[in-house]
Amino acid sequence: MFEREPLPCGEPHPHVEMLRAIYADFSLLERYASEEIVLHAAGSRGIMTGDYIGKQAVLAKEMELYRRSGGSLVLTAAHVVANDHFGAVLGPIAANRDGHRFEGEFCGLWRFHDGHIVEHWENCADWPAAERFFVDEFAEESEGNRPGPDRR
Repeated sequence: MFEREPLPCGEPHPHVEMLRAIYADFSLLERYASEEIVLHAAGSRGIMTGDYIGKQAVLAKEMELYRRSGGSLVLTAAHVVANDHFGAVLGPIAANRDGHRFEGEFCGLWRFHDGHIVEHWENCADWPAAERFFVDEFAEESEGNRPGPDRR
């Protein structure tokens, strides 16, 4: 069941271009995500764990990570592969907030339907380090005021 003509050799799939654009400017996620998108955060604590359901919950979660990085969060799409149904993005992640630096490697997995993103899995090579940076220093903040798993 092939849904369209194969791309000429060397021409990137449109979903590759979509993912590269999103990693260059995460605000573009709003344009490409379906209203029913589900984000699966694979960490173990706080904002780094659970499912975020719906476009607004996903966008709020991503913006909260950016806020917690002091506006410095950068995920570089070093390797991108995608087809009509799935995409994978690998690369370095870095943030620097008030002299606290976080660096690591990430893998974002994406699922598409009808040209929109319907599901996203966040993965980090070193979740404990990510959680120390994005969760521990914010433990005193009320979770009721921050995006959490399964919030719409």
